[in-house]
Amino acid sequence: MSTMFLIAAALLGRVTQWEHFPHYGGGNCIMIQDDLVLAGTSGGILFSHYSSQEDKLIADSGWTSPEMLTHDRVSHLTLDQQGNLWVSLSGGGIDVFSPQGEKTHFNQIDGLPLNLGINQTIPDSVVYAATTQGLCIREYGYFDIWDSYETGGGLPSDNVNCMISSDSGLYVGTTAGLTFLPVSASPEDPSSWQQQSIDQVSIIALEWQGDTLWAASADQLFRKSPGSSWAEDPTFPFGSIASMAAGEGGLAVGCTNRCYILQNDQWVLYQGNLNGDALTGITWQGDRLLGVLANTYSDNRSSGSGVTLLLSDSTWRRTFPDMGPVSNDLRASTILSDGSFWVTSNANGASVYSNMEWTNLNQELLFVSQCYAVCPAGNGVFISSIGHGIDWLEWNGSEVTSTLHFTSDDGLINDRVFNAAAGSSSSTWFAHRTLYDTEPSGVSLLSWSPGDPSGAFFTVITDSEGLPSKEVNCVLPSGSRYAWAGTDEGLVWLDGDRQMILETYNAQSGLPSSTVTSLAVNRSGTVFVGTAAGLAKVSDDVLTEVDAIGESIEALVCDELGSVWVSTSDGLKRYFESTGTVEEYTSFNSVLPVCTIYAMSVNSDDGEIWLSTDHGLWRGELETALSGDGSDARVYPDPFIPGRGEVLGIAGIPDEPSEIKVYSLTGSLVFEYSSSGRDDFAWDGNTSDGETVASGIYMLLVTQGDLEPLHLKFALVR
Repeated sequence: MSTMFLIAAALLGRVTQWEHFPHYGGGNCIMIQDDLVLAGTSGGILFSHYSSQEDKLIADSGWTSPEMLTHDRVSHLTLDQQGNLWVSLSGGGIDVFSPQGEKTHFNQIDGLPLNLGINQTIPDSVVYAATTQGLCIREYGYFDIWDSYETGGGLPSDNVNCMISSDSGLYVGTTAGLTFLPVSASPEDPSSWQQQSIDQVSIIALEWQGDTLWAASADQLFRKSPGSSWAEDPTFPFGSIASMAAGEGGLAVGCTNRCYILQNDQWVLYQGNLNGDALTGITWQGDRLLGVLANTYSDNRSSGSGVTLLLSDSTWRRTFPDMGPVSNDLRASTILSDGSFWVTSNANGASVYSNMEWTNLNQELLFVSQCYAVCPAGNGVFISSIGHGIDWLEWNGSEVTSTLHFTSDDGLINDRVFNAAAGSSSSTWFAHRTLYDTEPSGVSLLSWSPGDPSGAFFTVITDSEGLPSKEVNCVLPSGSRYAWAGTDEGLVWLDGDRQMILETYNAQSGLPSSTVTSLAVNRSGTVFVGTAAGLAKVSDDVLTEVDAIGESIEALVCDELGSVWVSTSDGLKRYFESTGTVEEYTSFNSVLPVCTIYAMSVNSDDGEIWLSTDHGLWRGELETALSGDGSDARVYPDPFIPGRGEVLGIAGIPDEPSEIKVYSLTGSLVFEYSSSGRDDFAWDGNTSDGETVASGIYMLLVTQGDLEPLHLKFALVR
């Protein structure tokens, strides 16, 4: 019977409902379709339109994965002669949408390279796809991959950035130069490829202006007029090129924080209000120049200011889409008691999701770079910015009402807060890292009356107090006095009041690795320890390695329903302590992309798990919620295996006083308890007299207020 229960636990309970909250501000490309403006971003496709009344672009809606797109990072958009929209995906292949909305997807089965990194698609009678693993050509029904090996060196590099057609063939820009493939020439013949004089330069954009072909690298601009060879344009005044577009207004070149337009053989500068972003895609709509923006400091263009319009006064008017968080490269998250969800980013500050609306918090923060920590604090939250200390934002349930800022001048060990957690309503713990060896670092404990900086007092614990490493990655409080801290050299149990290290665990003590990356605690008090080489747990002062998970761990969270969610180098895993089983969530068995999950938060009352990733924010619906009206009540874990650090609980009922009784199938009363609330009940598998209960099927009777008595069946396995 034990084996049967273990199999059932592994198969049931799979989370299948995932919702994606992407950021549409980090642009890659832009195109016009009738009155629509389509922007390809790192979060999907943003749809906008031009408003003549406001003289700006208005963000309307978006497509992302998994609802519409196969993958969220859109690298290129184009239409074919039949009106089909071809969407190149950076890591997801190619999606094609007919005018009627029907979708066709091309991936590895259709011959595309394994990593599906598509930079551009040219659809015609022959379909060309520029990929990170070669040039793909679909002439009949299947893509053939032509890389530098298959072409005998004719293709300068496997990484093809861009392409453009001519009457006589195809120009192909790679990371190692520009080449030309004539019409009907065989790609496998090295002599078919005509190497252009732009060699050992990464070509990022190609554009026709009349019969002149332009090619751009990040720092140089080249042109080829009819009957002439390639030549660098010596008059182009600036590098950091990201895009090009030719149209009614001339040739436009988008750069970081500026744009140039060639007018009467002169380059004219337009840079007002770009605020340091890069014009990663531009296009002409008649005589209007439109663009998309990306933050130059964000990986994979994961953040930016959305779409923008060049105005007649030579400035740009930006439109920041407010349909999601501030970035797709997210780092930390927390949930307040009012249900509001707070998330920070690597390069673009923080945002909050409340009442089904997103609010950008960047105006409330003194600094918006590397916001690696967020945690509740009284009637607000703390948000860190690495190198700049912490901001406290007071929250009234719908908006930020006041702010405070703390730095090392106020008592923090240093200004690099990597992680934070609330010990109580009046205490917060901070984990610090360093930038240079001589910088002090460790753990800071703030005691204060939230909102009153005059009484704020910091206690610090450093290596001089016995901390095994100044590099502290995470902190897990146990009340306002004690806490666990994970460092690069081990796990410690510390006393904040006495500034003492009470216990230290490392690889010699049984940890999979001394580098502790994350910590979490379940409702029975078991502390789970994520390390660079696997998972461990501490229960009743005993450290045990969890053999089921041996990968490097980024983040942990307990869902209070009997399982631990683990973000690993191999993807998302869910560990059930009672059975020792593991569920895996990959791009093959779920809609989640291949991504790094930096943080996880659980709203157990509503039955939700939130994943903060480099592909935006994901929300999953757990099998059940702790709160409920009793109609979906369940016992967890089921099967219940006492003695593994887990206790029995009830989900799906109101958090109200209850009378709870456990019966054997013969009707004998095994255990009874008067619970003051839903979370107060926790059975350890023993009778009321402390005797061990045998394996078998048991009934749990719940009597609560005016609800009909609940009869719930579960299995106990010894």
